Amino acid sequence: MNEIQRTRTLFLLVIGYLTFLITVYFNTEYDPYWHIRVGEWIVDNRKIPYTGIFSHTKADAHWTPHSWLSEIIMYLIFNAAGWPGLVMMGVTATTLSILIMLKYLLEKLPPIRALCLMLMAYGMLITHIMPRPHILALPVMTFWFVQLLKASEQHKAPSLYNALLLILWANIHGSYLIGIVYALFFSFESVVTAPPSIDRTRLIKQWAVFLAVSIACLMATPLGLDGLLLPFQLTDQSYSMSIISEWQSSNFQTFQFLELWIIVLIVFGFTQKMELPLLRLVFLIGLIHLSLKHNRYATDLMSLQAPLILAAPLAKHWHIKSEDNKFTLGSLLPVTALSKALIILALAGWSIYIFAFKDIEFPLSKRINSMLLTVRQAELPGKVFNDYNIGGFLIFQGIDTFIDSRAELYKDDFIKSTFEATSLAGSEKPLENLLNQYDITWTFLSANSPAIVYFNMHPDWTPVYGNKFAAIHVRKGRWPKQSIDLLKLKLQKQDDASE
Repeated sequence: MNEIQRTRTLFLLVIGYLTFLITVYFNTEYDPYWHIRVGEWIVDNRKIPYTGIFSHTKADAHWTPHSWLSEIIMYLIFNAAGWPGLVMMGVTATTLSILIMLKYLLEKLPPIRALCLMLMAYGMLITHIMPRPHILALPVMTFWFVQLLKASEQHKAPSLYNALLLILWANIHGSYLIGIVYALFFSFESVVTAPPSIDRTRLIKQWAVFLAVSIACLMATPLGLDGLLLPFQLTDQSYSMSIISEWQSSNFQTFQFLELWIIVLIVFGFTQKMELPLLRLVFLIGLIHLSLKHNRYATDLMSLQAPLILAAPLAKHWHIKSEDNKFTLGSLLPVTALSKALIILALAGWSIYIFAFKDIEFPLSKRINSMLLTVRQAELPGKVFNDYNIGGFLIFQGIDTFIDSRAELYKDDFIKSTFEATSLAGSEKPLENLLNQYDITWTFLSANSPAIVYFNMHPDWTPVYGNKFAAIHVRKGRWPKQSIDLLKLKLQKQDDASE
């Protein structure tokens, strides 16, 4: 076995093992449920919703469904292959993103060093891999980033065909605006760092044309200007950003891969005395700043983009020439009948594990869904009051929500009033005001919600059922006692059967 074969074997084993790890830890949380139902609504109605469907409090409010195409894709996959199909979608999109990054790394660095950077990327990514629209945008964003990076290093504008990629990105996820930010940065880097032999005026014109075409492609969505404004509106919702977990800062009281990244960068910087080009340093500091500010940026941006932005400077620091790198991504392709058979067997085993053995939904998700299905079949009258994280499950079961995780629909004031009401901070009055304002007749709250104490003790409300997952209450006089007792019995049987 020669060096290329040994390296191929090592890479395939590592990639296979890490892909398996991602599959094992892949989970649903609560957001995928409502995305599936939105996709179903679009397919059934053959149009895109611009108001708050599935919400009884914001039914007529304006909504920008920035992930409409992803939601169609998710629904079609779910309808054909269920949760296993969505797992395969998510893991495939993640692995494709890693391979796009790895291809560029292997063009700049020796295999082992590229492998180390790939491992760092996997570590950052693994906490945010789930069947949501952002996972479909990940390979698109990574490919776009690599094309801009290559163009900048070669001091030329990317091919205009690359700009067409933004049409896809703009329709699958609202993060597409950052693609223009990257294009502006790398166009500036390309011009500023261009050697005297390059005609800078011509280079500026090339990048200007590329940027103009890219912006035009961003507008090729049914959302129009709303799609471009949405990221600014979301980041302006300071309260929502402070209470939604993925937009909060990392909690370094527990291990975070971001901490390891920062430590490695500090140690390397002090021991290797590496001089990072000023613009690359600015970009890296920006990634670290965003990652420290919001968990979401650590997983979606820094994970893949930090290795890419560092690859060329590292190669220069280590005096590595591209022509010296004989191992490429193409080297991973099987060349013998035995290697092809082994890869086919590995893929078959992976598929069997997903479809036959993997427990994809959290126990919490399963129990809440089964409870809500029973409640829906019982046809509880009137409007529900629920907390933020349960909204997606209600939508999945065809029950209009009081609130759900579409922060762009509900806006800061409504979200803040709901969180303050359910927390019972200082007074019961805010909660009572919401219940009366929206004529709430029944509730479905997470078991850890402080508001449950209010409903358990208030004489106007009757506890229907509660377990370690959720609790249900109905307003007195709105439902016959016989119906309540029947619902209790059915829910109790569910709990007994699940134990």
